[in-house]
Amino acid sequence: MCTSRLAKRDAKRCCATVIGLSVTGALDAILSHEHSKEIRRYLYNHQNKDGGWGLHIEGPSTMFCTALSYVSLRLLGEEMDGGDGAMEKARKWILHRGGVTTIPSWGKMWLSVSFST
Repeated sequence: MCTSRLAKRDAKRCCATVIGLSVTGALDAILSHEHSKEIRRYLYNHQNKDGGWGLHIEGPSTMFCTALSYVSLRLLGEEMDGGDGAMEKARKWILHRGGVTTIPSWGKMWLSVSFST
């Protein structure tokens, strides 16, 4: 289960958990509103100044991590323009670098299952 403690250890594992729970239809059953809120808070607090996310909290932004973080936030109920501008910054980061189609193949797999339901 993805808890706030897990989110503090490994944001990317948490993103994978959010996507997996969404695909299985168990997201709302497993994560309470408070857990979802904490995961969103954690992700926002570790967003890089350029609008993206890295493999770890001090890492440079990558398409893979930015795309998964953005998708996870949306799956957790964040509005397209939510997060006090953070979602817009992330979207701009992705689009400025050619869009999510530039993500590595394993990222495309995660995205394909995210939107197949």
